[in-house]
Amino acid sequence: MKKSPFDVSCTEPFVALQGKRKGYIQLAPAKRITTYRQLPPRFFEAAQDWAACLEESLASPRVYWITLSEEVPHLHVHLYPRWPQDEDKQDEQRGLPLFEARESSPQPAWDALTKKALEEWAKRFDVYLV
Repeated sequence: MKKSPFDVSCTEPFVALQGKRKGYIQLAPAKRITTYRQLPPRFFEAAQDWAACLEESLASPRVYWITLSEEVPHLHVHLYPRWPQDEDKQDEQRGLPLFEARESSPQPAWDALTKKALEEWAKRFDVYLV
């Protein structure tokens, strides 16, 4: 079985991997879980809260929730914000193509306000940030 990037040593119940793109995280339980029935309800609350923060406090027009657990079996969700500058590219990239370009350059950079919001969110939901 392929090693999961979520396999970290921590005491928190959840792990969030920060992506290159401002506000983008992959959220997973710290304990390896492979089915939705095993997910604690607090997981969905944490994901919903980060998505709401991106939309309401940080002014992302839209946040995609994407679940792809093919590469690693550890169930996780991608929370992927669109930003106003993405709207200019709407004809070129939308939906999955925009998501698939998440590691290409340039991406909207993490700023101090977004980093602070993520740290506060992580404390509220006991999330280990990687």
